[in-house]
Amino acid sequence: MQNIKQTVIDALQTLVSNPEHDENKIAVFFDPSYQQVVDGKQLDYSGFIQHIAALKSHTKHMSVSIKSIVAENDTVFTHHYVNVEKNQGERSEFEVFARFTLASGRIICCEELTRMISGAPNDRDLGSRS
Repeated sequence: MQNIKQTVIDALQTLVSNPEHDENKIAVFFDPSYQQVVDGKQLDYSGFIQHIAALKSHTKHMSVSIKSIVAENDTVFTHHYVNVEKNQGERSEFEVFARFTLASGRIICCEELTRMISGAPNDRDLGSRS
């Protein structure tokens, strides 16, 4: 059985830390049936791809730091932080609580709460911006 915790870690590191938008890398970790709810906003797979593309267009660098991660059956819970450097040099930090559901080795669902710790007020929506 594949280590689902490692799949989520690899997905976060690959998508967040890589400055380029690459739909092929998204497809490695996320199933086409993927659904995400972030702070009450729902995204399907296509919306998620648009979200990642929007993030990459507004940022120079992002990094993820996982504070805790727990897996049971098909579910992985994370408490992690994302540090963002935007294209003009502004910085922000977000705290994220997320529940990932996996099937056949790929992520099919994510329910997430994102809280901005620091940064410009107009960046509060970076967790769900499309």
